[in-house]
Amino acid sequence: FQVFSILLATCYANNEPESYSFYRFSGPVSGKVQEIQVPSQYKGVAVDYVAKPDYSYNYEVQDPAIGNQQKRKESRDGDAVQGEYSFLQADGVTRVVRYVADPVNGFKATVEYV
Repeated sequence: FQVFSILLATCYANNEPESYSFYRFSGPVSGKVQEIQVPSQYKGVAVDYVAKPDYSYNYEVQDPAIGNQQKRKESRDGDAVQGEYSFLQADGVTRVVRYVADPVNGFKATVEYV
């Protein structure tokens, strides 16, 4: 049993698997996919990918039984994000928040009550 344990430990000690964040890269991205080599503390090969994110989504909730009314929409093109969300407050007023964010101007939001 000891010989088997030593042999097994020796095999695993020298057999570092390669690691990847994605074996096959796909998703809602555009632009050039860049491969980044990341040094591994385990002496194996680690590969990560960076790609330009693009997405948009929206949703709406209308639940009169509990008074829940809210909407949200957002879109992203690379590092630029814009969107808005709204919800019905307890006082019956709807709050609408519109926002934009990018690396140059930072995050900016406006709030409106309707």
